[in-house]
Amino acid sequence: MKLKKKLLALSSALGLLLLILGLFAFKADLNSDKGYVVPNGPWENLKVLPQDISKDSLEFLMNNYATSLGVKCKHCHAVSKKDPTKLDFPSDAKMEKEIGRGMIKMTNEINATYFQPHFPDPKPEQVSVVNCVLCHRGTTNPEKYLAQMGAMYKTYDPDRDNRKEKFQEEMGK
Repeated sequence: MKLKKKLLALSSALGLLLLILGLFAFKADLNSDKGYVVPNGPWENLKVLPQDISKDSLEFLMNNYATSLGVKCKHCHAVSKKDPTKLDFPSDAKMEKEIGRGMIKMTNEINATYFQPHFPDPKPEQVSVVNCVLCHRGTTNPEKYLAQMGAMYKTYDPDRDNRKEKFQEEMGK
């Protein structure tokens, strides 16, 4: 009799736990960009990305940018004046969008100059392209942790080749 009660209590507790976990699995993300859907082309106001980019490629890039910076779409895209539940993707109302364009140009130039000439054998081997997450690492302002980088490196170590630092010192004088 005691065994049946214990089994009943155990199975009830397990069932309740599974029910609670199931409910949390379907919990809505209140911070998501509800109703923001990238429309199909033709694209308006693409200044850096190619006009013939597919919807899937554009969504992939935008999701990559958002993840790299730890933001949602509305970080760069203004809310529509006509319908506040949607974004006005072509709008240039937010400065963050123009900053993003500059960053895209910068990474494209770095990749074209330093990495693409070495394809299919990228140099250095551990990096094949530069992208947003390389510096941002999930934050909009990487300066907060990059500012501490100088303290991590010594400017002079007699056991290390420091010709670069010496050259920079001479050029600064």
